[in-house]
Amino acid sequence: MVYKVEFEIPNGSAGEAQPRQHFSMLVDEARKGVFQAAKRVPVAAGSPQYVDVGVNIECAVQESGGKAALHGEIELSGITGYSNISSISEPIVGQRKMAFNTTVELGTRTVIIDDPKAPSADPASAATRQVVATVTKVN
Repeated sequence: MVYKVEFEIPNGSAGEAQPRQHFSMLVDEARKGVFQAAKRVPVAAGSPQYVDVGVNIECAVQESGGKAALHGEIELSGITGYSNISSISEPIVGQRKMAFNTTVELGTRTVIIDDPKAPSADPASAATRQVVATVTKVN
């Protein structure tokens, strides 16, 4: 069985109100799905190296009784600023990893992560720190 898993992930950092990011992936019930949307950023560490920044999602789906057990991890990273070291501007990379292990109703938007540590334009607003998932059966 194949499932479409859609994620809505908060975007932005403290003081910035930005739209949510939407990602979707097809996941075979017998396998783990992996999704990466990232760019390579150069960093100096003796010799030039590159770091991927963006979104990495891994998840697995197991259906039982009209519900889907959803297991996985979301990693968000991005450049949060720059530091000048010996007249070289180095990126400062911020990173958050969030694991989830939950059961959702097929076809229903469900909050799978409520991250109180997430950067938010409005700390009182749960919507800016929640990850929402929808799982639908494809075949």
